[in-house]
Amino acid sequence: MSADLREQPEPMPRIAIVHDYFTQRGGAERLVDHLAALLPAATIHAAVVDRETLPPTLASRGVHASPIGRLLRIGISLRALAPLLPRAFRRMPVGTPALVISSTSAFSHHVRRPTGAVHVVYCHTPPRFLWHPEEYFTPGGARARLAAPGLAFLRRLDREAARRADLYVANSAHTAAEIRRVYGREAAVIHPPIDTSAFMPTTERSGRFLVVARLKRHKRIDLAIAAANALGAPLDVIGEGPELPRLRRLAGPSVRFLGRLPDEAVRAAMAQCEGLIVPGREDFGMTTAEVQAAGRPPIAFAAGGALEIIRDGETGFLFAEQTPTAIAVAMVRAGAQPLDPSVLAAAARRFDAAVFDAAILGLVARLAVPAAAGASVDREAGVHFYARLRPGTRARGRAPRRAPGRPPC
Repeated sequence: MSADLREQPEPMPRIAIVHDYFTQRGGAERLVDHLAALLPAATIHAAVVDRETLPPTLASRGVHASPIGRLLRIGISLRALAPLLPRAFRRMPVGTPALVISSTSAFSHHVRRPTGAVHVVYCHTPPRFLWHPEEYFTPGGARARLAAPGLAFLRRLDREAARRADLYVANSAHTAAEIRRVYGREAAVIHPPIDTSAFMPTTERSGRFLVVARLKRHKRIDLAIAAANALGAPLDVIGEGPELPRLRRLAGPSVRFLGRLPDEAVRAAMAQCEGLIVPGREDFGMTTAEVQAAGRPPIAFAAGGALEIIRDGETGFLFAEQTPTAIAVAMVRAGAQPLDPSVLAAAARRFDAAVFDAAILGLVARLAVPAAAGASVDREAGVHFYARLRPGTRARGRAPRRAPGRPPC
């Protein structure tokens, strides 16, 4: 009996997962939901928790929120709270875990790890509003000038927080390059988990192009709408966000806004669409891989994570310029050049959830288990380990071919 007990796996070390905030349902929140299911004993923490947007599995499990969330509930916007968030995370109690995993595109990497713990940052992107302010402020405008001193202060705090982390993990090779540029840190690449088995390719076609995104300015949904208007092409837009009123004003009669739909309805729309348009620069782009899993082509701007997901003309279509004309040309290409659904689905399986799970559990075993036992951990050990394990994490896309002429209008 004692021999059988000795053969049992070691218990999972204590883990804390720290996310920026739960105020929307995007790819980062889906990743945290999956990570929490993979690590069921982990505690979950965030600066702000909006119970209406919290994934049901996390709502039933419980998320520890910072007191700063009370300010959001009395009407102060998240943007106005940004200067307070680094301090909120530095003061956030996370217990006595052996491993802290912060999921961040904003400030959760500011969390202070307890003595003896290891802090791994899963970075979706360095904060765009700090390092790409031109996406949020008109260059040279009054708001940009007013924000400049505060942004400079937050950038300094951001770099200091990045230096304190033990290991950086990026969601894509593109993000890893941004981490190197902004923070001077190397990062392992573990792509977000795609549940490829949930998508079922079909021969049914809706005859409509598709956008699935949060309706925010940097997503550039306006370009997809302008392209659909120019072609008179049917386009469905799934998602919610502050850009909705402006996008409705821009939309022609062939464009429909469907709001936020259940996951099953989104998967069905992906499997039947003519192609999924991704007009913004995505740091990875989970929907880009998901539509491949559904057997339909993504049509994406040739930058960021799209270059790791799409081989132009084989597993999707890339356009080189963020213009309605370039998107319209790519839409015409997608209609004239059908792609094999089985090839698309096979391409998506590189990002299957099982690949993510194995990588994360390997990281836990390599870093958290020694930390729980009181052993010292090499700050860059995980980077070197995964560089050997995952040699294909560099960008795999090709620049798109330029189609001659203009699209029919």
